[in-house]
Amino acid sequence: MELLLAGVIVAAVIFAGSNGFHDAALTIGNAVVGRALSPKWALGLAVVFNFIGALLGEGIAIVVANQIVQFAGAADAILLCILIAFVSATAWSLFTYWLALPVSSTHCLIGGLIGAGIVLGFALDMREAFDSVVLPLLLSPLLGFLLAWALTLLLSKIFASTPSKPLFRSARMVDSVLTCSLSLVHGVQDAQKTAALVMVAIVAVQTAPGERVDVIDITWPVRIIIALALALGTGLSGWRVVRTLSVRMAKLDPVKSVAADGAAAVLMYIAALIMRVPVSLTFVLGSAILGTQYAGRKGHPRARYFVPMFGVWLLTIPAAALLAIVIGLIVKVSIGT
Repeated sequence: MELLLAGVIVAAVIFAGSNGFHDAALTIGNAVVGRALSPKWALGLAVVFNFIGALLGEGIAIVVANQIVQFAGAADAILLCILIAFVSATAWSLFTYWLALPVSSTHCLIGGLIGAGIVLGFALDMREAFDSVVLPLLLSPLLGFLLAWALTLLLSKIFASTPSKPLFRSARMVDSVLTCSLSLVHGVQDAQKTAALVMVAIVAVQTAPGERVDVIDITWPVRIIIALALALGTGLSGWRVVRTLSVRMAKLDPVKSVAADGAAAVLMYIAALIMRVPVSLTFVLGSAILGTQYAGRKGHPRARYFVPMFGVWLLTIPAAALLAIVIGLIVKVSIGT
């Protein structure tokens, strides 16, 4: 049991690190491309604010821990379910990074959790999964696109007569602040879900067999471990996905960068602090970038980059779930259950 719990913690740390590695550069990509910040300064700010954000908030974490998969039964089965979820989520996240495609680490984890829950016989609350996962998955990119489109159109009208040089200089200053804001909310959204599942594993070991495992809060040692892993992954962050979103998929000037980052930040904070639903920064920001291309002066969206992005957006949960089911079946056959 202790070895299995240690495996869950190690897998959680690896997943949190891969999350930061894959996603965190997205929070600074527009600012770097628009020359609001140098890569070194932007990455340093992302590390700090991802770490701070990872220590904040529990609302989303409690939803993921208690309300999608109903954990009850033998502790070793619960630990195995969470371990498989982390392994499958990490595998899909790294595979999509290799393809230079953006992916939601949130949806990787939830897909893995659903698949592992199915193969190991845990009950799923499909109503909660739809309300907290599927509905935000479908709506948040649409809202990101529309808000960024409206904001770009508004800014282009307000500053139509402003010379480009002072306008872009001011926009870069605003975007540097938005970069910190996006990094903070990325930590809030992504780290607490990982920490919550670690807490499920810890509580399962302490709970009598047959009783339902409920997580009430997340202890500070668990918060800090996951926050450090996320921050470390952020510091090592690669730029493959950034080039897809901020360079190849669309052409951004500093004003459009502000519109995209601002729209994404607003929606992410509403989701995290008010609605308390897991939302993918990757796809909110990607959709917001596309929204800027269809307002004001027309941009240059390239379908050969954003069509695969939306394909991955729709496939991540079922793909991660299927991967978890395959891994779970292999494990069950191996241990003879």
